[in-house]
Amino acid sequence: MSSFQKRYSRSSGNSKSKKSKKPYYRKQSNFAAFKPGISGVFVSCAKNKEDLCIRECYDLFDAYADLIYKPDDSIDVVDEDEANKKIGDDIESTIAKELAQMKRPHTSRRFASIQTGTDCVVFIKTNHPVVPVQLVHYILTDLNNTKQKKTRFCKRLVPITQTCYTNINDIKKLAEEVLHPHFYTQEEDQKQRIKYAIIPNIRNNNKVNRMELIQQIASAVGDYHIVNLDKPDLVIIVEIFKNHECIIAN
Repeated sequence: MSSFQKRYSRSSGNSKSKKSKKPYYRKQSNFAAFKPGISGVFVSCAKNKEDLCIRECYDLFDAYADLIYKPDDSIDVVDEDEANKKIGDDIESTIAKELAQMKRPHTSRRFASIQTGTDCVVFIKTNHPVVPVQLVHYILTDLNNTKQKKTRFCKRLVPITQTCYTNINDIKKLAEEVLHPHFYTQEEDQKQRIKYAIIPNIRNNNKVNRMELIQQIASAVGDYHIVNLDKPDLVIIVEIFKNHECIIAN
């Protein structure tokens, strides 16, 4: 047995006596939760900082979601004013107030962390009424205007409109569904030719051919519009991740 194994066996033997700290957020324990038909935000971070990144995402996304969307009316929040009327302003009321705040549901039910099984990448699933593109655009616009750094662990935010499995037929079908509103909403006589670029990012997948992927996305856009990598009007980011594919028109 190596010295490392001995140290590991000794530390694991004492693990029962130590209390494990509960994470601030709820993790999904199974990667199968990352499934087709969901939306969210891919976030990159430094290695071994994934837990801190997820916590930071919850705080950041909740703060901006409160500005963009109405509070979730389905969340039952303890009425502190009413509680204070019934309980005197003494030690007992202070304790009761703190307990009420601890029991208050976390507003991040609009967001849920989903395990990616990959270092340096986390995925935050969004629920109604949050729109990933709108949320990320609002955050980046505000950061650009205020010049204030509001994250420590989050490095890159990629909004994901919808996911599907990584076979070409599903990818093309999803691309047509997601991209059509961005390229074909105008009347035929008023239609403008849009300049666009396709940026594919492939992680932990050796089955998808990069050029074939680009061609399928381009065919979903159609020949009427123009590819322009230098100054595009729209950027189509395609994230291939293990057996799932994520696509966004921005």
